[in-house]
Amino acid sequence: MAINGVNENPYAFLNSTNKTSSTEEEKDPGKLQMEDFMSLMTTQLMNQDPLKPMESGDFLGQIASFSTVSGISDLQDSFASFAKAMQSDQALQGSSLVGRSVLVPSSIGVMTADSPMRGQINVAEPVSNLEMKIYSDTGELVRTIPMGAASGYTNFEWDGLNNDGEAMPEGVYQFMATGTVDGQNTAFATAVMAKVDSVLVGSGGQGLTMNLAGIGSVPFSEVQEII
Repeated sequence: MAINGVNENPYAFLNSTNKTSSTEEEKDPGKLQMEDFMSLMTTQLMNQDPLKPMESGDFLGQIASFSTVSGISDLQDSFASFAKAMQSDQALQGSSLVGRSVLVPSSIGVMTADSPMRGQINVAEPVSNLEMKIYSDTGELVRTIPMGAASGYTNFEWDGLNNDGEAMPEGVYQFMATGTVDGQNTAFATAVMAKVDSVLVGSGGQGLTMNLAGIGSVPFSEVQEII
């Protein structure tokens, strides 16, 4: 029963409003849908000049143009979904790296009492007198390790002792690998094992970035080995 023309159901208006809002949310008024395009095309045909009707080629060209734009929009949506999936995968991959050790290009490393400094030397040219020199953070030479003849990728390890056999304090040290090539003293590229303290996903467009103990931020793309 209604009183003075007012519906006896006080929620009827709210239900109607909710339906309207739902419909408006489903359709973006600022986006041209296929049915809108066909309506425009029909109106254009109805109002064209009878003496200069639209060529069938023009009509098909407009349909093709709209289909191309629509296809590009769908492709962009697909790439956006793919990017989100890749980011989630990187986050999962990054979480599994925390606490592990990775081999990355570097000339500095961390030495602790229970973990010697380990790494790898890329001996691009075969040498007979390869040696590794360890320096403190102040640039003082603390240890020279003769490694003899070497070629290709060569592993090295420093136990933390100086040239006098004394234990050096824990911390960050620099190192350099050299050898004689064609009579000239030559430095070789080096890499070091470092512990992953944390990871960051999507930093500066670089994807996955690792924060390594004693070294700092390094892109995951530079990792040569994971232990």
